[in-house]
Amino acid sequence: MGPLGIILFVVALVASIMLHEAGHMVCARKAGGKVTEFFLGFGPKIWSFRKGETEYGVKAIPAGGYVKIVGMTDLEPIDPEDEPRAFYRKPLGWRLLTLSAGSLMHFIIALALMLIVPLTWGIASRDLSGTVGTVTQCLKTTAGNCAPGDAESPAQAAKLQNGDKITAINGAAVHSWDDVTTDLHKGQPTVSAGGKLSGPPVPITVDFTRDGQPHTTTIVPAVGNNSTDPKTVNLALMIGIQAPPLVYQHPGLLNETGNAFTTFGSYAKGSVTGLVDIPASIPKLFQAATDTSQPRSANAPVGVVGMASLTGSVIKDGGYSQFLYYIASINMFIGIFNLLPLLPLDGGHIAIALYEAGRRRIAKLFGRPDPGRVDLNKLMPAAFTFLVLFVGLSLLLMAADITNPLKFPS
Repeated sequence: MGPLGIILFVVALVASIMLHEAGHMVCARKAGGKVTEFFLGFGPKIWSFRKGETEYGVKAIPAGGYVKIVGMTDLEPIDPEDEPRAFYRKPLGWRLLTLSAGSLMHFIIALALMLIVPLTWGIASRDLSGTVGTVTQCLKTTAGNCAPGDAESPAQAAKLQNGDKITAINGAAVHSWDDVTTDLHKGQPTVSAGGKLSGPPVPITVDFTRDGQPHTTTIVPAVGNNSTDPKTVNLALMIGIQAPPLVYQHPGLLNETGNAFTTFGSYAKGSVTGLVDIPASIPKLFQAATDTSQPRSANAPVGVVGMASLTGSVIKDGGYSQFLYYIASINMFIGIFNLLPLLPLDGGHIAIALYEAGRRRIAKLFGRPDPGRVDLNKLMPAAFTFLVLFVGLSLLLMAADITNPLKFPS
């Protein structure tokens, strides 16, 4: 599933980028503007063709895409015959729609996928109350099925079974699967990349119910592999249990459609929270990239490399419905990120258009001459600073994704 997952992710990402740029192009043309270029990638041109007044093609650096609209900024000269169609001459409403069309396309993609999943597969649910879904039979340092010589997993040795409901760990009540995963590893020693423990594993007392009857057992964590890639052995203290699998139900068209809009809102909220948390997570990214002895936090930011590598795990754990939700969440984040009022993002151009309109209206109100357009040359240092920070963060994410890849939580 690894290579297939990466291919599916790349196809979905390229499609999202192209739809983003198509949104800009369609709106600009509807406003009477002129679009001269529509490219995937940046840098040297690899291949292109011309249709009408627009050149379409692919460039060498696969870092996104762009559409060139005449008069979008005043940084490039405009031919006299194109001056009447210049973007800055269009009504404010059309300019705002064109500038925000890229993010709107991401939101439309996300909502469409969130509608497709419940209408096709149903609404997914998972018992996360603390019930054991699967007990792993053994722990391995390579991927594959258990072999005769493989040691029992700690959960198997402790006689846990599928369907057992964990009620307490070391005397602390358990209310959710997050409580289970947190409390099972609380106070345990760390494991180096070579499998060396910083101390002895701490036995864990687990209270659970089976067929309505209370039971207690003791689990001693063991060093195992939490990587599905046999070439990348990422050792950690393992227990050997997983949450129950996803279950899909069809409660009716209205409920399934309503669930899509509810999911859209929760993903939007999560994306905003993720953006706010990025600055505070940068020190953790440095640690993840340089200290591979510590497993990377499941809440850590992930770059493009990490997202691509996680795709196979997403499909394996939740099927193609969860893959579509995964792509929807990425589109939601990109759409919101792109609206930040910072150049060279679309949100920066929107902020400038609104500022120019407000300044023009105030000048008219006081009988002053039109102050004209904002001089973008004065904003270039700020735009360049943001671009350097963005590229630096992207490289840091890539380094962390490669040296200490995030494992998709079960």
